[in-house]
Amino acid sequence: MVRKITAITQFILELSDLLDKKVKFTVDEVNNHIENKDVIDWLERELPLGSENGLDFSLFKKNHREWIHEELNSYWGGYAGDERRKWGIENNGLCLLISWSTEIVRDLYGRDGESSVNKDEWL
Repeated sequence: MVRKITAITQFILELSDLLDKKVKFTVDEVNNHIENKDVIDWLERELPLGSENGLDFSLFKKNHREWIHEELNSYWGGYAGDERRKWGIENNGLCLLISWSTEIVRDLYGRDGESSVNKDEWL
C-alpha cells in the first residue's frame, strides 16, 4: 500500500530530477497526455528506466497511476490554456506537472491548515 502523499511526492521527485537534467517537453504535449490520462505511461516510454534520464515509477501500481492521472486531469479541465497567466509556465511542460502536483499536495492537506491530517504538526 502506498499513501496518496507518497505517490504524489515521488512523482514530483522524479519530475524534479528530469528538470535538473534539462529534459524538456512542451506544455501542449504535456496537456495532451494529461487529457488522455496517460502521463506516467508516456513518460516511462519516453524515458525508460535504465536509460540516461530514465524514470523509476515502479512504485506505482494501477490504482496509484489512475489517481494521479485523475487529479492532474481535474486541474487540466479547469486551467488548460491558462498556464502562463496562472502559473507563469510557458516553456517546459514538466514545470506544469510539478506545479499541478504541488497543488494536489495542497488539496490533500488543506489550503488553509484546516485538514484533519496531522493538525498538531502545523508550524
